[in-house]
Amino acid sequence: MAAPSSRLPTRPPEKSNPTPLIPTVPDFRTHSLRGNAVVRWEYRPGSALYFVWQQQREDFLPFEGDFRTGRETRMIFGRPSNVFLVKATYWFAR
Repeated sequence: MAAPSSRLPTRPPEKSNPTPLIPTVPDFRTHSLRGNAVVRWEYRPGSALYFVWQQQREDFLPFEGDFRTGRETRMIFGRPSNVFLVKATYWFAR
């Protein structure tokens, strides 16, 4: 068996309580807002129809050193991502 190359990265030994990775220079901001709505309609006993709506808004901003309410809310309320789902269940019993 050949000797391992010294250029390969080595993995640090496992710790029982690892420390979280925290950026040393916080030069960015992230914003996230999510909302869900579910409507359930039981059209027969044991059978249901679900309507689901999910909206997600997120933004990544460079850190500018100050907080401005207008800028922060304008960026997070700008472009939503919407998802609509419909699920139907039916109970096949007599």
